[in-house]
Amino acid sequence: MQAKLYPWHQEIWQNWQQLLGQERLHHAVLLSAPKGSGKIELAAILAKTILCKNGVTEPCGMCHSCQLFDADTHPDFHWLKPESEGKQLGVDAVRAGNQYAWETSQLGGQRVILIQNADRMGEAAANALLKTLEEPPSHCHFILLSQSMDTMLPTVVSRCNKWKPKLPEEAVVKRWVEGELFESVPLQVLRINRGAPLAAKAFIEDGSVGKHKALVDAFAEFVSKRQGLFSVTDLIVKAQQEGLQWLSFLMLDIIKVQQGSDEAIVHCDDMKTVQNLASALPQAKVMSQLMALNRLKAELSKHTGLNSELLISRWLTEFTAS
Repeated sequence: MQAKLYPWHQEIWQNWQQLLGQERLHHAVLLSAPKGSGKIELAAILAKTILCKNGVTEPCGMCHSCQLFDADTHPDFHWLKPESEGKQLGVDAVRAGNQYAWETSQLGGQRVILIQNADRMGEAAANALLKTLEEPPSHCHFILLSQSMDTMLPTVVSRCNKWKPKLPEEAVVKRWVEGELFESVPLQVLRINRGAPLAAKAFIEDGSVGKHKALVDAFAEFVSKRQGLFSVTDLIVKAQQEGLQWLSFLMLDIIKVQQGSDEAIVHCDDMKTVQNLASALPQAKVMSQLMALNRLKAELSKHTGLNSELLISRWLTEFTAS
């Protein structure tokens, strides 16, 4: 796990350093930020500092503890995360974390348990964690990471010290991503990724710009000419939840244009396509299809065994229904 401090995390890190220096850091820290904002790297710095044998407000980088952390072999650091992308964090993983919390430190110091996707815990897992947070063992810190606190068990949230770092302004994100990649970055790439710098950078690096364009073009072709159902369905299925999210953004953009607004348009570099779709589709149809799309996203996320191809093609064919 890489411990790295990004420029937009300076403020929150300075607050944590102050608490560390005063020995007032809460036993359970909840860090909520969008995917691709660098929250894992920020959490890693905090964990490394807590475990460090020399540093108090920052890791020394030289002690045995820091070296073990950098090598991902620290015996007193436990990273709990779902088995795969999109899956819930299971109760067995949380119970294992609870067991780690009560074990004696192997290096004679602090212990840290990092819980990734804390907002993706099932009810049983959340309740198992709650018991430990209510009566925390000494010399043990929990760091919980989430994209949103809204879907978390309120009693778990209430037991944590909550932190929600602000993302930098679009212009700052644009400059940072362009500086990292040495190329110009379209503004809509940042908006598609909710302004999260690392997500925008990865979006370009893994070729998602081309995938996104192909999907939007195929969707526009299908809606306007009533052809290419199988092509657009295939593209959405391959892009999975990400593709559904792109279409959700596109539908919202269409509604904004239909209502005469040009503020916060995600597909700001594809305005011609958005305007054409806004003219071709009745507003009531766009609204009903957006609500249906959001239900579809939730259903496919919750039940991974469903026939996504069939459900997506059904949703698409509703655009052709009178």
